[in-house]
Amino acid sequence: MLEVFKALFGSGPSQSSLINEATNQFLEMLDQGNTMMEKAIPHILDKDVSEELIAEIRTIDKSTNKLERSVRKLLVEHLAFDKQDAPTCLILMSVVKDAERMVDECRNLLDLAALVHEPLPEKYRNAVTDFATQVKDILLNTRKAFADQDEAAALQVVENEKPFIEGMKPIQDELFDDDSLSTRQGIIASRSFRAIQRIRAHLGNIASTVVFPVHQIDFAKRKYVQEAKDRINSPE
Repeated sequence: MLEVFKALFGSGPSQSSLINEATNQFLEMLDQGNTMMEKAIPHILDKDVSEELIAEIRTIDKSTNKLERSVRKLLVEHLAFDKQDAPTCLILMSVVKDAERMVDECRNLLDLAALVHEPLPEKYRNAVTDFATQVKDILLNTRKAFADQDEAAALQVVENEKPFIEGMKPIQDELFDDDSLSTRQGIIASRSFRAIQRIRAHLGNIASTVVFPVHQIDFAKRKYVQEAKDRINSPE
C-alpha cells in the first residue's frame, strides 16, 4: 500500500502518477500492436509461415493481455484515492480494451495463414497486404495523436474510418462473386478483410477519445464529427 501512495502522489522513484503509468502502458500496447503488424504483414496468407513467427506473435498477444490487466489495476487503485478522475479512468478503460482487441485481430490475421492449403490468387493477397499496411500506418498516427492529445490528428483518424472501409468494398464484392475460388479460399480471404476492418474500427474508437466527451466515444456520428470540427477550428 505504501508504494501505491508513493506512485499516486509522485513521491516514488518514477515520480509519476498511477494514471500516467497506466497511459504509458496503454501506449506500449499500441507499440506492441505495431510490432506485431510489422512482423505479420510480409507473411499474410502465406501457407508456409514459420512456427517461430506464429509463436512470436502469440507471445506479443499474451504481453498485451498482461498490460491490459495491469492498466485496469492501476486505474482502480487510483480511483480508490481520487474519484474526480473517473472520466479519465473510464476513457483509459475503454481504450485498453480496444487495444487488446485490435492486437487479437492482428494475431487472427496471421493465424489465417495456417488454414491456407492452396494459395489465394495474387490480387486478393496483394489487396489484403495493402490494406493491412495502410492500417499499420493509421495505427502509428493514432498512437501519436493519443500521446500528443492532438485533436485535429485524432479527428482525421475518426473521420476517415468509413471512407477506408468503403474503399475495401470493390475488392470484397469481387471476392464474393468469384466462382473460381474454393470455399476455403473464399472464407479465408473474407475473414482477412474482416480482421482488417475490425482493426481499423478499434483505432477509430481509440482516436475518438481524444476529441469526443465520454458519452460520445466509439460513435463517429456525422453530428459529433462536425461539432468537434467546429470546436477545433473556432478562434480562441
